[in-house]
Formats: sequence, structure tokens, C-alpha cells
Amino acid sequence: MKTRVEFTSAGERRQIVDAAMELLEVVGMRFGAGDALEALGEAGAKVERAAGVAHIPRELVERAIAQCPREIVLGGAAPEDDCVLEEGVPHFLNSGTPTTILDFRTGERREAVAADLREATTILDATPTASIIWALVSPGDLAPERRTLEELAIMLGHTSKHIQHEIEDHAQVELLARMAEATGGDLRERPRVSVVCCTSSPLTSHPELFDASTECAMLGIPVLILPMPIAGGTAPLTVAGTAVMNLAEVFGAMAAMQLRAPGAPLLLGAGPGTLDMRQTTFSFADPIAVLATAVCVEIGHELGLACMAPNLSNDAKHPGIQAAYEKMLKGLTVTATRPDLMTGIGMLYAANLACLSQIVIDDEMNQAILRILDGAEVTEETLQLEMMERLGFAGNYLLEKDTTRRLRGGEVFMPLVADRQSYEHWAAAGRDELAVASDRVLEILAAARDRGPLLDAVQLAELEACVAEGATASGS
Repeated sequence: MKTRVEFTSAGERRQIVDAAMELLEVVGMRFGAGDALEALGEAGAKVERAAGVAHIPRELVERAIAQCPREIVLGGAAPEDDCVLEEGVPHFLNSGTPTTILDFRTGERREAVAADLREATTILDATPTASIIWALVSPGDLAPERRTLEELAIMLGHTSKHIQHEIEDHAQVELLARMAEATGGDLRERPRVSVVCCTSSPLTSHPELFDASTECAMLGIPVLILPMPIAGGTAPLTVAGTAVMNLAEVFGAMAAMQLRAPGAPLLLGAGPGTLDMRQTTFSFADPIAVLATAVCVEIGHELGLACMAPNLSNDAKHPGIQAAYEKMLKGLTVTATRPDLMTGIGMLYAANLACLSQIVIDDEMNQAILRILDGAEVTEETLQLEMMERLGFAGNYLLEKDTTRRLRGGEVFMPLVADRQSYEHWAAAGRDELAVASDRVLEILAAARDRGPLLDAVQLAELEACVAEGATASGS
């Protein structure tokens, strides 16, 4: 049977949902002056216009949740590249948009540049467990007025997978849609691009960003609503309280978006962290953050929502012991709740430091986690009693055809990075895990150079035209 883990009871989940609903009605959510606030007011929410706050009644939230589709298609360049979000099927992606990278060639931390985004997207395109791609870095050498759309153009030119990206204002909505349609399918059926809409804890959204994200949803573009409450900082220092804050922000945003974009494909995001009281820093791997994430996913699924959560997020500064144990502990815990999408591939330092070699390592971790959570199949066939009685004390199972068949069928997890050689062979090779992962990065990059471009000249010209238009609009 597949491994199943529950961190809350049905009654506890109801308590958390009730608390989130009450928080939205009593305290409300700050949307600022914009279309969202007006839509909520017209729908019956009590609005404080001077403060930009809407007190959202439970019925509006419940109606919005009911309108969110459970199955969401995240389109790729072609139908075979699509990622379909459906109950119980986990998918992975990288975390996104730090401005620094740990250079795998030199081992030095430095500012990320456009070449890093090209290489990162190429590596992620070849990474088996990466179903969709987020910008692994935000390049510092791109002009500010071009950056958001140029990042998207770079990614669309280096992968066939779905792209999760970000948007800044109304002027970028139409351009993003054009870029998606130029490189993929219809926005309503299999949109090539989705967008992230972050809230700001406690209970706040940026009006221009929120309204632009809602306009994307109106076009059929999926929107991930991603709160990042900090336990002990912007949320209570408890698992339950942090989960309440995260869910309240998601619920409030969904209520506002569904009013203007009925039936829009919205995802529940859960990105809680914990304030480290000794260092006064944000921690993604603290147990409170891990458990609050798992609780939010459990509740999201019970409500029939597609969910995204970090599973390999960590606080380590390099691919070492801390990165390994934090990624695996959080990875197993969060993946056991079966989010539809899980972030963390290729990322260190609370999603503030990218590393291309870490992509290869994290892919292997995700494969191992999935194999463990697939559980143990117990049937007459897998018990193998007849074989054991036939062989008795012989102990030569390696010679059995069933052993060969199962080996070829993927029964045994075969790592690339983790080393299972004898000590003598390992020492003679003189390569540690990071060196093996870095060599794999170079192999993928070399293969991509031999393959050639993924887009034709017409598509590339349309992408550049959209980037240029966006830069002009930004400067005006």
C-alpha cells in the first residue's frame, strides 16, 4: 500500500479552517485601493476604504473555494509536455528568483546573471522530477525595465516544460499572454505560463500585483496564491496559528479573485517559515515551518484545492551535511501529504541561493522520496513464497528471471550521486558527491548545445517584441 501520513484529525482541520474564516471576517484582509477591494465591497464584504481593508464573510470564501477547479492543466510546448495537477499525483519544481548563485565551476557565491538562468533552465528541462520550471535566479545584468519579461523569454527558449513566473503590473498581462500563446497552447485549455501572487503577512496584498494577477486569472492563466507567514514574526509561534494565517491569506485572495474571474484555476500555496530567535533570520527548515506546511496541504486537499508547498527548502549555505538532512527531513514530511506541486529543487539558504549541482542532487532525493512513499506492495506475487520454498537454502536469487524483470522495471532505486561502491573503488575514483553532480550538469549543457534551439525565428522574434514593448511601457 502507498504510505499515508496525517498530521491533523478531521476535527482539528475544521478548527483551523473556522479560525481562518473568523480572522478574515473580524480583522479582514488589506487589499489597498484597487479593483479587488471594490469587487469585495459590491459582493457584500464590509469595506474600510481609507484603510484598504475588506472584512470577508465566510459565505464569500466558501463560494470562491467551490469555484476553484481541482484538476489544472499546466501546459508545455506540446501536449506531451503538459503537467496535469490531479488528486494524489505529486509533481516537483525548483524554487525561484534569488539574486545570487553558488557557482558550480568556482564554488564561489556571486550575483546571478542571464547566462545562469539559461543554464539553469536547460538543466531543469533535463531533470526527470522537475515537472514545471520557475526562474531559478533573477539575473542582475538584465535592465530593470526588461527583467521580468526577459526572464520569461529566456526560459521559454530553453525548455519545453511549463513555466511558473511572476508579474508586476497591468501592462505586463497582455504581453505575458502573448508570449505564452506564441510558445504553447490556448490559455483556456493548456496555458504555457502560470503566475505566482505572493501575499504579505499578516493579511496583506499588494494592490497592483494582486489586480494584475487577477487579470491573468481572467484570461485562464493559473495563479498560485503564495503566503509566507513567519512563525514568531508575522504569525503566532505555533504550528496551528501559522497555518491559520497562511490559510486566511489564501482564502481572502481566492474570494477576491473568483469574484472577477469565476472558475479561475487558483492554487493554494503554503510557504511558512519560522523566525530564528537567536539569529533573527528566516528559517524554512525549522520543524514549526515544516509542520505548518504539511497542515496547510492536508486542509487544502480536504477542501478540494490544488496545492503547492516547499518540500526541499532548507537553510544551508552549501551542498553539505545540513542541506542533505534538512532537505530529506522536510522532503519526506511534506511529500507524504501529497501536494500537487513541491518546490525546492536547486535551492539553498532559505531559497536565497541557487546552485546548479544541487539540482542534480535534489532530483535524486525526490526520486528516493517517491520510492519510499510508494510503500510496500503485499500480494501473492510479491510475497514470492513459491520461489523461497523452491530455492530453500540456495540463496541464489540473482539468477531468477523475476529478479531481472523487477530490476529492469525499476523496483530498485539506482542513484547517480549517492555512491555504493566499495571504499577502495570510491577512494580510487577521487570524486565526491558534489563532483559527480557537477559533471552531470556539464553533460546536460553539452547535450543541449548539440541539440540546438527549441524555438524558431518567428517565435523568438515575438518574444523579443513583447519584451521590448514591456520595457517601453515601463519607461513611460
